Amino acid sequence: MNGEIPLSSFATALMTAGDLDEGTLCPEKLVSDLMNGHATDFVYNTLSLSDRRRHGVFFSGASWAKKILAGHDLTGWQRFVDPSVGVGDLLLEVCRSLPLQKTASETIRDWGDRLVAVDLRKSFLDIAWMRIQALAFHRHAAEKGQSNKILFKELPINFLVGDALEIDLQLTTDDCVVMNPPYQRIQAPENSFVGRGQRSAAALHLEHITRIAPPGAGIFALIPDVLRSGSSYAKFRIKLRNLVNVISFEPFGAFGTQADIDVAILVATSKPPEEAPTEPQPEVSNEQCIEDFFSVSVGPVVPHRTPTDGKPYAYLTAKNAIVGEEIKVASEFATYSCRIERGPFVIVRRTSSPSDKKRARSTLFSSREEALVENHLLILKPKDKKISTCRRLLNVLDDDRTDAWLNHRIRCRHLTVGAIKSLPWIED
Repeated sequence: MNGEIPLSSFATALMTAGDLDEGTLCPEKLVSDLMNGHATDFVYNTLSLSDRRRHGVFFSGASWAKKILAGHDLTGWQRFVDPSVGVGDLLLEVCRSLPLQKTASETIRDWGDRLVAVDLRKSFLDIAWMRIQALAFHRHAAEKGQSNKILFKELPINFLVGDALEIDLQLTTDDCVVMNPPYQRIQAPENSFVGRGQRSAAALHLEHITRIAPPGAGIFALIPDVLRSGSSYAKFRIKLRNLVNVISFEPFGAFGTQADIDVAILVATSKPPEEAPTEPQPEVSNEQCIEDFFSVSVGPVVPHRTPTDGKPYAYLTAKNAIVGEEIKVASEFATYSCRIERGPFVIVRRTSSPSDKKRARSTLFSSREEALVENHLLILKPKDKKISTCRRLLNVLDDDRTDAWLNHRIRCRHLTVGAIKSLPWIED
């Protein structure tokens, strides 16, 4: 299945009989069902989880739509563009603040002119447009006391079936883009500043929008947090800031149970490209960080890949290095042929989630012997080669303020060398 579903199936799920064609009367219960989570539930129950993951079918939902747009004045924008509309959660939230015309029919016509929607699946566009019309009916009934019957109209010409990465939306300075792009990994084109090979589809969608948007266009995006904090997207962030004025770019935690990923919300306006994109200068601070005292690297041993024709050395892994303990004598040895490290040093597990009680789970290797370290671990070697400095580091890593800092700095499910290097050195 390609993620497409028949509109009649959705209609049947909501109504006791018949399909929803142009001219169908809209009862009050149907309006309520269209405006709440029934559309999402129907799609999620119709498509398998594997199919939705393959095609990136995960909707923002009403709660995320509110968070994305909360506290922002939308009255200055003429059009609102969703390049991956799904079932219309974001445009529905936009329409809650759009002005009403004299009648529901006139409002629907006005909204149809002011909204632009793109999706690979026509059925999703149909559902989104039905929901938007239902909201128009609801608002006219609630705010103007008007008739409880409306007519469903055909898709506006601005609702387009296609790939958002290939469509020129002809954006203007009066446009505001609201987007929850797909999160699956896809092949990046050669000229992309996102990087080479398989990259986040969300990054590529955001890049496309920033490339085609004229100066002054608004951008509200719910995207994977790795784009905000991951080291593999550092160059992407530099290029992004060359194309937009970032108003806010903050982490917002887990997307939900259906998609096991942490997300961030970007609010920005497009700007003319700078002649020479440069990395933003760090804020001047007298605060010391881990990098001032330790060198940080990733363990070089990749099991089943690293050659095993070397000499036997102590071997540290995520399994035999117990969190919170001190290793004075190694319990395991291996013959991997790669870089070795001489103690003392601290090892930290790379796998780390914001849901974990402690983000930087560490073990002290206090021996002076040489050791091999698995690549699931980060190695923090004291520049002064002292065990006492390692013990001070353990206190820093165990501090609650370190957890809070890391939860803001990097909400993806692993710690990076860059994040650990820049971690503040906390000593009261």
